[in-house]
Amino acid sequence: MFFTTSLVLFAFGCALFSAHAEIHQHMLTIDATARGNWAYVNLLAEEVVKVNDAKTAMEWALGFKRTESIVNGGVSGPGAGGAIALKDVAYEDVLETPEGDYVADTEQIATFARGDRWYTYTGPPNHWVLPNAKVYVLQTADGNFAKIRFIGYYENNETKEGAANISIEYALQDDGSRNLVEVESQPASVDARQKATTTWTAIKQTRR
Repeated sequence: MFFTTSLVLFAFGCALFSAHAEIHQHMLTIDATARGNWAYVNLLAEEVVKVNDAKTAMEWALGFKRTESIVNGGVSGPGAGGAIALKDVAYEDVLETPEGDYVADTEQIATFARGDRWYTYTGPPNHWVLPNAKVYVLQTADGNFAKIRFIGYYENNETKEGAANISIEYALQDDGSRNLVEVESQPASVDARQKATTTWTAIKQTRR
């Protein structure tokens, strides 16, 4: 009886967890001005986090230093991080992350530096850094999926003042699936809780 009860509670616990799966959509500006230190970002927490050793830490997904960008995977970190660049597609139209080989950082080149990189450098006389019009799909360190695009490189992107303040927009799915479409989770959550309560009441009655 204990085994059966445990299975039932475990099943409903999973249902409750799934009902609370969420797509986290944020815009974030990262201070990447330090030339000697990386700024490590936790996408779920929507913040820069302190990392003592990036080679062993799992709490970061992306790292930024001036124009350099790395993922928590490959030679840069212990996670499953990697990315694929999508061209000729609008950010809003990416509703699901594709299957495929998500490319991690190597000793030769970082993921976001591949191809034409995430930015274009205009050269003289302005020496501007301008984000390219592309969307990246990202596998994070812990195996979740997201889409990301670079918005700007300056604290003020209109006047181009305050370089190395990188702005990104991203949508992160926290349940390990590839879906990036927001769904109404509250009704499912309430229903799951009601079923769990009803089932637990029934179990207690049968044990009397």
